[in-house]
Amino acid sequence: MREQLRATAFYIGDNVEVDPDVVIASGAVLEAAPGSRLIVQSGVCIGCAVVVQAYGGDLTLATGVSLGKEVLLVGTGTVGERACIGAESTLINPEVAADAVIPARSLLGNPTANNSNGQGNELPPEASEFLAESSHEDNGSAPNDNNGNGQGPLASTNPVYGRDQVMQLVKTLFPHRDSLNSGSDSS
Repeated sequence: MREQLRATAFYIGDNVEVDPDVVIASGAVLEAAPGSRLIVQSGVCIGCAVVVQAYGGDLTLATGVSLGKEVLLVGTGTVGERACIGAESTLINPEVAADAVIPARSLLGNPTANNSNGQGNELPPEASEFLAESSHEDNGSAPNDNNGNGQGPLASTNPVYGRDQVMQLVKTLFPHRDSLNSGSDSS
Protein backbone atom coordinates (compact mmCIF):
# COMPACT_ATOMS: atom_id res chain seq x y z
CA MET A 1 0.00 0.00 0.00
CA ARG A 2 1.35 3.39 -0.98
CA GLU A 3 1.67 6.06 1.73
CA GLN A 4 -0.50 9.08 1.05
CA LEU A 5 1.40 12.34 0.48
CA ARG A 6 0.87 15.02 3.10
CA ALA A 7 0.32 18.63 2.06
CA THR A 8 3.32 20.86 2.65
CA ALA A 9 2.95 23.93 4.82
CA PHE A 10 3.77 27.27 3.21
CA TYR A 11 2.28 30.76 3.38
CA ILE A 12 1.04 32.95 0.52
CA GLY A 13 -0.13 36.43 1.54
CA ASP A 14 -2.31 39.05 -0.13
CA ASN A 15 -1.28 40.70 -3.42
CA VAL A 16 0.68 37.60 -4.43
CA GLU A 17 0.03 36.14 -7.89
CA VAL A 18 1.26 32.54 -8.23
CA ASP A 19 0.99 30.58 -11.48
CA PRO A 20 -0.67 27.16 -11.00
CA ASP A 21 2.42 25.16 -12.00
CA VAL A 22 4.77 26.78 -9.46
CA VAL A 23 6.43 24.33 -7.02
CA ILE A 24 6.64 25.60 -3.42
CA ALA A 25 8.45 23.65 -0.70
CA SER A 26 7.59 23.48 2.96
CA GLY A 27 8.21 26.55 5.11
CA ALA A 28 8.22 29.07 2.26
CA VAL A 29 6.68 32.51 2.81
CA LEU A 30 5.50 34.62 -0.13
CA GLU A 31 4.24 38.07 0.83
CA ALA A 32 3.66 41.56 -0.49
CA ALA A 33 3.60 44.66 1.70
CA PRO A 34 0.62 47.02 1.32
CA GLY A 35 0.81 48.77 -2.06
CA SER A 36 3.20 46.13 -3.40
CA ARG A 37 2.73 43.04 -5.54
CA LEU A 38 4.60 39.74 -5.85
CA ILE A 39 4.33 37.96 -9.21
CA VAL A 40 5.52 34.34 -9.45
CA GLN A 41 5.41 33.12 -13.06
CA SER A 42 5.15 29.66 -14.60
CA GLY A 43 7.69 26.96 -13.78
CA VAL A 44 9.24 28.66 -10.74
CA CYS A 45 10.67 26.32 -8.09
CA ILE A 46 10.85 27.67 -4.53
CA GLY A 47 12.95 25.74 -1.98
CA CYS A 48 12.40 25.04 1.72
CA ALA A 49 12.23 28.00 4.11
CA VAL A 50 12.47 30.61 1.33
CA VAL A 51 11.14 34.08 2.16
CA VAL A 52 10.08 36.45 -0.64
CA GLN A 53 8.72 39.87 0.37
CA ALA A 54 7.67 42.46 -2.20
CA TYR A 55 8.24 45.83 -0.55
CA GLY A 56 7.87 49.26 -2.16
CA GLY A 57 6.50 48.08 -5.54
CA ASP A 58 6.42 44.97 -7.72
CA LEU A 59 8.76 42.01 -7.36
CA THR A 60 8.69 39.44 -10.18
CA LEU A 61 10.07 35.92 -10.30
CA ALA A 62 10.13 35.22 -14.05
CA THR A 63 9.43 31.91 -15.78
CA GLY A 64 11.61 29.01 -14.68
CA VAL A 65 13.40 30.71 -11.77
CA SER A 66 14.84 28.37 -9.14
CA LEU A 67 15.36 29.50 -5.53
CA GLY A 68 17.48 27.29 -3.28
CA LYS A 69 16.63 26.64 0.36
CA GLU A 70 16.59 29.55 2.82
CA VAL A 71 16.85 32.27 0.14
CA LEU A 72 15.67 35.73 1.22
CA LEU A 73 14.38 38.16 -1.46
CA VAL A 74 13.18 41.58 -0.29
CA GLY A 75 12.12 44.73 -2.14
CA THR A 76 11.25 45.41 -5.76
CA GLY A 77 12.76 44.20 -9.01
CA THR A 78 12.98 41.13 -11.20
CA VAL A 79 14.68 37.77 -11.11
CA GLY A 80 15.04 36.94 -14.82
CA GLU A 81 13.91 33.82 -16.64
CA ARG A 82 15.61 30.57 -15.65
CA ALA A 83 17.87 32.31 -13.11
CA CYS A 84 19.15 30.07 -10.34
CA ILE A 85 19.66 31.56 -6.87
CA GLY A 86 21.86 29.44 -4.60
CA ALA A 87 20.84 28.35 -1.12
CA GLU A 88 21.04 30.80 1.78
CA SER A 89 21.47 33.82 -0.52
CA THR A 90 20.01 37.24 0.26
CA LEU A 91 18.92 39.59 -2.54
CA ILE A 92 17.75 43.13 -1.82
CA ASN A 93 15.85 44.89 -4.65
CA PRO A 94 17.10 42.27 -7.12
CA GLU A 95 17.81 42.88 -10.80
CA VAL A 96 19.00 39.44 -11.87
CA ALA A 97 19.52 38.73 -15.58
CA ALA A 98 17.93 35.79 -17.38
CA ASP A 99 19.92 32.54 -17.02
CA ALA A 100 22.04 34.02 -14.21
CA VAL A 101 23.54 31.69 -11.62
CA ILE A 102 24.01 33.24 -8.17
CA PRO A 103 26.27 31.13 -5.92
CA ALA A 104 25.03 29.89 -2.57
CA ARG A 105 25.36 32.25 0.42
CA SER A 106 25.60 35.36 -1.79
CA LEU A 107 24.53 38.83 -0.69
CA LEU A 108 23.42 40.99 -3.63
CA GLY A 109 21.36 44.07 -4.02
CA ASN A 110 20.81 47.76 -3.98
CA PRO A 111 18.92 48.90 -0.87
CA THR A 112 18.14 52.28 -2.48
CA ALA A 113 16.70 51.05 -5.81
CA ASN A 114 13.75 53.00 -7.22
CA ASN A 115 10.30 51.52 -6.79
CA SER A 116 7.61 51.45 -9.47
CA ASN A 117 6.75 55.10 -8.67
CA GLY A 118 10.30 56.23 -9.44
CA GLN A 119 10.94 57.02 -5.77
CA GLY A 120 13.66 55.51 -3.62
CA ASN A 121 12.71 52.25 -1.95
CA GLU A 122 14.05 52.66 1.56
CA LEU A 123 14.14 49.46 3.55
CA PRO A 124 13.22 49.28 7.25
CA PRO A 125 15.83 50.47 9.80
CA GLU A 126 16.72 46.88 10.79
CA ALA A 127 17.71 46.12 7.20
CA SER A 128 19.80 49.29 6.96
CA GLU A 129 21.72 48.34 10.13
CA PHE A 130 22.44 44.87 8.76
CA LEU A 131 23.57 46.22 5.40
CA ALA A 132 25.91 48.73 7.05
CA GLU A 133 27.54 45.91 9.05
CA SER A 134 27.80 43.65 6.00
CA SER A 135 29.58 46.26 3.90
CA HIS A 136 32.42 46.35 6.46
CA GLU A 137 32.89 42.60 6.16
CA ASP A 138 33.38 42.88 2.40
CA ASN A 139 36.88 42.76 0.99
CA GLY A 140 36.62 46.42 -0.03
CA SER A 141 35.89 45.80 -3.69
CA ALA A 142 32.56 45.99 -5.47
CA PRO A 143 32.41 42.77 -7.47
CA ASN A 144 29.83 42.03 -10.11
CA ASP A 145 27.10 39.41 -9.86
CA ASN A 146 28.72 37.09 -12.45
CA ASN A 147 26.70 38.77 -15.22
CA GLY A 148 28.61 42.04 -15.48
CA ASN A 149 25.78 44.09 -14.01
CA GLY A 150 27.32 44.83 -10.60
CA GLN A 151 24.77 45.91 -8.07
CA GLY A 152 26.94 48.17 -6.00
CA PRO A 153 28.90 47.54 -2.83
CA LEU A 154 26.59 44.74 -1.68
CA ALA A 155 27.29 42.58 -4.72
CA SER A 156 29.44 39.80 -3.35
CA THR A 157 29.91 36.10 -3.78
CA ASN A 158 31.68 35.80 -0.43
CA PRO A 159 29.91 33.87 2.34
CA VAL A 160 27.39 35.96 4.25
CA TYR A 161 28.66 36.62 7.74
CA GLY A 162 26.04 37.97 10.08
CA ARG A 163 23.38 35.30 9.71
CA ASP A 164 21.97 36.40 13.07
CA GLN A 165 21.32 39.90 11.68
CA VAL A 166 19.56 38.42 8.64
CA MET A 167 17.42 36.23 10.88
CA GLN A 168 16.54 39.29 13.00
CA LEU A 169 15.55 41.10 9.79
CA VAL A 170 13.37 38.15 8.77
CA LYS A 171 11.69 38.10 12.20
CA THR A 172 11.05 41.86 11.97
CA LEU A 173 9.64 41.72 8.43
CA PHE A 174 7.69 38.49 8.95
CA PRO A 175 6.59 38.17 12.59
CA HIS A 176 4.06 35.47 11.65
CA ARG A 177 6.87 33.18 10.40
CA ASP A 178 7.53 31.91 13.94
CA SER A 179 3.96 30.62 14.08
CA LEU A 180 4.64 28.62 10.90
CA ASN A 181 7.61 26.93 12.57
CA SER A 182 5.81 26.15 15.83
CA GLY A 183 4.55 22.83 14.53
CA SER A 184 1.00 23.90 13.69
CA ASP A 185 -0.32 21.69 10.92
CA SER A 186 -2.37 23.40 8.20
CA SER A 187 -3.35 20.38 6.11
